[in-house]
Amino acid sequence: MQYTYKKVSVSYRETGSGDKTVILLHGFLENQRMWDGVVDVLKARYKVFTLDLLGHGKSDGLCDIHTMEQQAMLVNDLMQRHKILKTTLIGHSMGGYVSLAFAEMFPEKLTGLGLLNSHPFADNAEKQEARERAIKTVKTHYEAYVKAAIPSFFAPDNRNKYRKDIDELITDALKMTPENIIAALKGMKLRKDRSDLFCKRQNYYKLWIVGKKDPLIDLETIRDLAARCKGTDYIELSEGHMSYVENKNEMPAIIKRFLQRNIS
Repeated sequence: MQYTYKKVSVSYRETGSGDKTVILLHGFLENQRMWDGVVDVLKARYKVFTLDLLGHGKSDGLCDIHTMEQQAMLVNDLMQRHKILKTTLIGHSMGGYVSLAFAEMFPEKLTGLGLLNSHPFADNAEKQEARERAIKTVKTHYEAYVKAAIPSFFAPDNRNKYRKDIDELITDALKMTPENIIAALKGMKLRKDRSDLFCKRQNYYKLWIVGKKDPLIDLETIRDLAARCKGTDYIELSEGHMSYVENKNEMPAIIKRFLQRNIS
């Protein structure tokens, strides 16, 4: 389905018919189809929404920088259109950053918050420099950047094993414009640190899933913060950043159990 948000077209799907709502947010260079396996296990009990964030999938870009707050406002607009008062929000990677921005802006609208292969930290100086290098590369060698970036999200020993999945993800990501990739990179670079927000006790349930072989994270730093996060279900999966491919059987089941236990 498509609708107009601030004069741009946004793509989303509504599946299931339960009285509890779950909204799933994809990551950088991804689209809402990454959630198909999760939707399949949730739709019998929950009303599940997925959407293509600004500049991704079949959703248009809005401006030169897509901040996490702008993406969160898009999610809030979708909720308002469907008269959703409260939801559980689960985000993969960049979608987790958007979920955290939403939690800061609209905490009263959450029953649950989940981070999947994501974290609440801001970019440090080294990561900000890497974002700038990525932006320069996208400007001059757009296809080469995408073709190098997607495999780097997988655990190193999985890159040959999931070659077909990687090729499909690259094909999808190359449908994005360079301008929209840059807008996302700039937005992630500018995001706030929301560690305190995530880790203090909230009036909503929290889930944090990470991969032990995720090449994009510092696992020890995450473990240290997770040990101090109040009221959070923290789970480590065996593989990398792309758990919907690398742990495609375990990950949806974990989300389902979290919802059944807390959002019944």
